[in-house]
Amino acid sequence: MESPKDGSQEPPLKQDRTAEFVALYSENYQRLQYFLLALLPTSNDASDVLQETSLVLWDKFETFQSGTNFFAWACKIARLQSLKHHERNRRGVSLFDDETLEKLAHDAEEYASGPEPRMEVLESCLKDLPESDRTLIRRRYETGASVNKIAEEIGVTANRLSKSLGRIRRALMACLERKLANDF
Repeated sequence: MESPKDGSQEPPLKQDRTAEFVALYSENYQRLQYFLLALLPTSNDASDVLQETSLVLWDKFETFQSGTNFFAWACKIARLQSLKHHERNRRGVSLFDDETLEKLAHDAEEYASGPEPRMEVLESCLKDLPESDRTLIRRRYETGASVNKIAEEIGVTANRLSKSLGRIRRALMACLERKLANDF
């Protein structure tokens, strides 16, 4: 294979593998995030481990067999990264023993691998909310921003914002329960 004359481009096979990784990772990112949220005690822990996992996935991508289940492969790596995180941050009494963590990982992987009808219903319920409520709840959960930070940015007290978010969550829960009950 000839290398480019100006040396500015990668060989086509490397470009293809990079594109493959980006496509697979992008397609599975949210499910991988949900998987880690099920394994770890806080969203910050899940976010940290997702970043670590992303680096390992990229570093080990040459071992991934094209055409196989990327999500299953990524979950194995994410599970190992979450166990490492758990070991690094173990202070005093652990919430779960290793066997329980493995069971949680297995259950979370099965759940995340399946269809996501609840997410579709949640999206439908979000569309039913007034625009201001929809914007507020998305801002709180999509960005991972704190209630205090958002309250300061929009000029309300954290207590008032918490009450508004609670009202929105109750409305979403009622909508979810109603729509899911009608589907089953």
